[in-house]
Amino acid sequence: MPALFMLGAVAAVLAPAPSASGEKLRAWPAMRHEGATYAVATDRRNRIISCVPLDPATDAAKTKAACTAIAARGVPAAITPALAKGPTEEWFPSSDYPATAIPEHSSGSVTIVYEIDERGAATHCMVQHSSGIARLDVAACAAVLKRARFTPASYQGKPVHAAAIATFEYDSE
Repeated sequence: MPALFMLGAVAAVLAPAPSASGEKLRAWPAMRHEGATYAVATDRRNRIISCVPLDPATDAAKTKAACTAIAARGVPAAITPALAKGPTEEWFPSSDYPATAIPEHSSGSVTIVYEIDERGAATHCMVQHSSGIARLDVAACAAVLKRARFTPASYQGKPVHAAAIATFEYDSE
């Protein structure tokens, strides 16, 4: 169940953005290109559809060129992605969200990038696209770091670090 928290007469929900397939969240090992490291997201057929630098200072033009090259290479066949254990909605219990200043009748989303270690624990979270509400952005990273657990990614059968790009939506009523 997504987190539901009350703000006086305003209720808000923070939940993973819906996926068309209902599949579990997948995270791939970070990919390197010309000295920089990138997180990638794929579609159901493991085609790279999104790419984000893990160093937020990476130049935009360099990122675009690198992401094009990474997408052209694709995901190596010997890699198995990390898979979320259990429903991602459980990462956001209502107890995590004290009353905050989310405008009534507003909605939006926050996109975060985080790493997953060889044991399947989420680490090193950063906001890629802000919701415009700093406390909500911080809460999304904090919840993922505290509760997200994955079956680790592997390369040739050995656990490896991975990185995930995830968007979480909120809606106040």
